[in-house]
Amino acid sequence: MRKLSTIILTFALITAVSGVASAIEIDEIIFEVDSFSVESEFEAGTGIGGRGLLTWSQGGFAILKHTAGQQTYRVKVSGMFDDMTDLSVGGVAQASFDVGSISVNLFELTDPGKTTSIGEFVALLYSGFSYIETETAENPSELYGAAVIKMDSWSVPGYQWSEVIGAMGGMTATTSVLTQGNISDYQSNWDSDNTIVTIMADESGIPEPATICLLGLGGLALLKKRTA
Repeated sequence: MRKLSTIILTFALITAVSGVASAIEIDEIIFEVDSFSVESEFEAGTGIGGRGLLTWSQGGFAILKHTAGQQTYRVKVSGMFDDMTDLSVGGVAQASFDVGSISVNLFELTDPGKTTSIGEFVALLYSGFSYIETETAENPSELYGAAVIKMDSWSVPGYQWSEVIGAMGGMTATTSVLTQGNISDYQSNWDSDNTIVTIMADESGIPEPATICLLGLGGLALLKKRTA
């Protein structure tokens, strides 16, 4: 997979139909995390209990697409996944993260220093659910993740989230081109130059359990936070 030099967010939008003018509704967000502008990194021995912390940071550009065309913004992305449990077995890497958030700030193209944000949103893991990440069977140096999330806050002028703030949604992520190659567990540091993330207003967009089982050892049943 070729390296990218920006974060690209692609928003699948629908326009609300009503008798009065309304904001354009966004129901899906896709963005790619690249080492030239964003680092996707796992640090072992840090975070809650010293078990490990997964972070995404900074950003490049965002493209908002809708029925009338598209608008491009500069962007900063910050993601954090903590309270990790290493579920790896048999040399296949897999982990769950019980705490997680993603925040995005948008800036005008005329603001290369990203000094004045013109919009922002924050998504969190939905209460009682975890972000599960697993090494894929097809590519040992690729990780696939999925989670049930909620849009916690949304402030983007001219646009609105298509679901009620706080409602259940979905997120998937594919991380490839790991600098360490094939990892066998979550006991060592690793980083990547390419993570593709999709945030959905409809949680049914998360793959079925049988599908994710084909990618690694886990299933969507693992998304449910364990209540020991």
